[in-house]
Amino acid sequence: MVDPEAQLLNATFSTSTHTSTDDFVIELVAGDFAAVLSSSISQRWLQPKDEHGSVPEYFHAIAELARQHQSLAESWQQLQIAVAAFLTFTQANLTGPPTTVPESPAMLYAQPEAAEDADGMRTPGSALGRDAASEGDRWAAQQLSVDGEEVVGKVHLPQYLLLSRILLTAPLDLSFSRERHSDDGDGEATTSSINASEQLSELPSWSWWTARVLLMNQRLLARSAASLRSALTMLMPQVLKRFGSSSVLDLGESKAALAAAAELEAALVEHVYSSPQTALGHLQAAGDALGMHTIVEGAMGVRTVHQVDPKAQLIVSTSHSHDENGYTSGEDSSQLDSMSLGSQVESSELKGLTTESDVLSAPKLVDGSGRVVERPLGGLEQAVLLGWAQQVKKGTSADELQAWQMAPYVEAILRQPRSHPLIRAAAKLLQTRHERTRTRTLERSLMQLQQLAEAPSQPLPPITTRFRHAFGVLFPLRPSLRKELGEQLLSTGLVGAAMGVFEEEELWDSLIICYRLLQKLPQAQELVQARLQVTPEDASLLCALGDITLEDKHYHQAWAASKGRSTRAQRSLARSAQRQQHWDQAEGHWEKALGLNPLFPQGWFALGYCCLKTKNQQRALQAFTRCAQQEPDNGEAWNNIAAIHLRLQHAPQAFSALGEAVKYKRESWQTWSNYGQAAAQTGNAIPAARAVQKVLELTQGQQIEKEILAVLVQQMQEGRQKEGMDGQDKPSLEHGQQQLEHALGAALKQASAAAGSSPVVWGLLAQYYRSLGCQISAKEALLKQIRGLQGTGWQKDAPAFHTHAKASLQLCQLHVELVQTGQGTARDLASARMHLRTTLKQAAELQSEDGLFEEMQGLLAEIEKLEAVHKHDTS
Repeated sequence: MVDPEAQLLNATFSTSTHTSTDDFVIELVAGDFAAVLSSSISQRWLQPKDEHGSVPEYFHAIAELARQHQSLAESWQQLQIAVAAFLTFTQANLTGPPTTVPESPAMLYAQPEAAEDADGMRTPGSALGRDAASEGDRWAAQQLSVDGEEVVGKVHLPQYLLLSRILLTAPLDLSFSRERHSDDGDGEATTSSINASEQLSELPSWSWWTARVLLMNQRLLARSAASLRSALTMLMPQVLKRFGSSSVLDLGESKAALAAAAELEAALVEHVYSSPQTALGHLQAAGDALGMHTIVEGAMGVRTVHQVDPKAQLIVSTSHSHDENGYTSGEDSSQLDSMSLGSQVESSELKGLTTESDVLSAPKLVDGSGRVVERPLGGLEQAVLLGWAQQVKKGTSADELQAWQMAPYVEAILRQPRSHPLIRAAAKLLQTRHERTRTRTLERSLMQLQQLAEAPSQPLPPITTRFRHAFGVLFPLRPSLRKELGEQLLSTGLVGAAMGVFEEEELWDSLIICYRLLQKLPQAQELVQARLQVTPEDASLLCALGDITLEDKHYHQAWAASKGRSTRAQRSLARSAQRQQHWDQAEGHWEKALGLNPLFPQGWFALGYCCLKTKNQQRALQAFTRCAQQEPDNGEAWNNIAAIHLRLQHAPQAFSALGEAVKYKRESWQTWSNYGQAAAQTGNAIPAARAVQKVLELTQGQQIEKEILAVLVQQMQEGRQKEGMDGQDKPSLEHGQQQLEHALGAALKQASAAAGSSPVVWGLLAQYYRSLGCQISAKEALLKQIRGLQGTGWQKDAPAFHTHAKASLQLCQLHVELVQTGQGTARDLASARMHLRTTLKQAAELQSEDGLFEEMQGLLAEIEKLEAVHKHDTS
């Protein structure tokens, strides 16, 4: 099976009648992107004028040319150049190996002397000697910053990605410069729909390449950008319509592979924006296109080198309805691993560490006879398994079990004898993240992560091999991967090595964290100020200086330097105002930040908190709702939504929100308590009883929800009274009533046995038993309630007396009922008489005029009469 990248290129340009297009396809498939960009046809696009001034003017001229109405042949050329520029950027920042193209497309046709002069126009090295970016690259990185979100680290050849974005989005009337958004939407690009000319309708893959470019742009940024998400949301349906399983295009043998690749990339888009519910359908569709069905099951295998007896292992099993699964594609996995090592230079801090471990990277599966068992999978199938691993990551809570749930998919790829560079690298990265949490594999995790970070700089494997399935997996770009390496070095105490990585990649915020850990804030401030001498208008550096000095003036300077585009500046001002408890100011700054980029759930949460402080409950409810929409696993947001609904007396909405909250805050007894209260108020008795039990479990019996139990007991009694079966031992009840009684009984028994049990619980348990007709058990519960009330000072306190008197009356009346029904004896009457006499004697001094005191006197007289009658009958 040929990789989908080559198939898409062939499908994109196969209908062209121009021989130059055929040459372009050959060069693109062969990885010779510079040849396409430096051709005479490309020169018209990349040199729109004989003389051009600054880099902004150069790209402005290209954008004007791209927006002009083009013939079909010119649209072909435009797409080819955009694809070549995009693949050049991808090679430099994702796949490798290193490329030697000029930093600017404008230099592709320049004389050698001019190119040297351009290289010499770089900004002189900073005090750290690490500043190698030219003014043009800096400007391009600023243009790639969308919705005020910063580009992470040092990006190589950013002008090529900007070029491809301009060429592809200009005919679609999409623009991503200086957008502003209302706070009522998730953000939109500057057009509400994607316009396409008649020529573009003849180029069905235009939307697919545009989506790839925009997704790559998103992966450059520190956080999600609403404008890019809006554009991708409009583009991906077009891609699926033209290349999905129901496509009407004549794609020949490539149809199934392209349909699977399109669905897989649509799933990855949803994963990037944390929408696992939508991604699930795309993953299933990708599997269906390949005739592949996946299930997680158990198999026998060994997980360590010295393990002799196989044990049950969690694995992924795949079944196929197609005979051909593409196994012949790919490279030998062991060779790929050795190529990724190359001639790496080991840092002094990592000397002595090794990737050797007695824990296998993936369990070795064996059948009953001890033979190794494994089914080979093709490249697309392996990419789909990686998609399922991402689905687990995005669709489940981030707990200890999550990595083990992902492991079967990752290990299935690592056991494959043949694979592709990025697929295997992505699998190893997921495995590395899992292994860093275990002591026995921590060392191997660190070494493997360093190898993955250095692999793109190795000369092998060749570019044609590296690009296979490059857009079907989520593998971090070089700056992000190097940042992850630095963070792991930092977590293991290798601060010096981490600082070297951060400095090389221009990750100044991370470098400042290192200085903080070393308690060297003055050095951190010197670092930022030295960088500001090189780039004085860098908003991120100004914000970093504000983080060090805690002075708001630097954030205001960053806001001014960015010309009102830096979301970080407004977020920093908002947090500063929150620290000083200036809630009105914080609310205003959060509104501005979210107006720039609404795709920031933490910002919506903070805005909601500020609105609660300013008593603006409706706006707080809107903010927490937006947070929960963007981050469905944020239990705190759901809990706050419910709390506001409870204040507004919207019990059904509160119960619904708390149902989501307890999914993600399962260890919070306060959330379970709120859930139980809302459930009881809305008549959902069984969930309420379950919540009571969960609170008892999480607090080890110290917290008992008495109010909820009281409401449930009342609902149970009303249910029995409605059916006319209150007090009957074995009535015929509806199924719902039976479930309620069973759940309530379990909760009451657990509460009565808890360390924090109280007389109130025993009183409720007595009522429960009386409704069931279990009089003996009710009597025992009332006795324990009265014993618990003995030390409350009920003789002198009127409310306590009322509680004690009611319990005494219930107990004595129960004694009488037992005698009258033949279940009791004279001893029951004597016990009731003595208890009432003792109670009346103790309360006579202060409570003699209370109505309950008189009621007890009347019950005592009645019991004495019954005793006399009973004594006369027995004699």
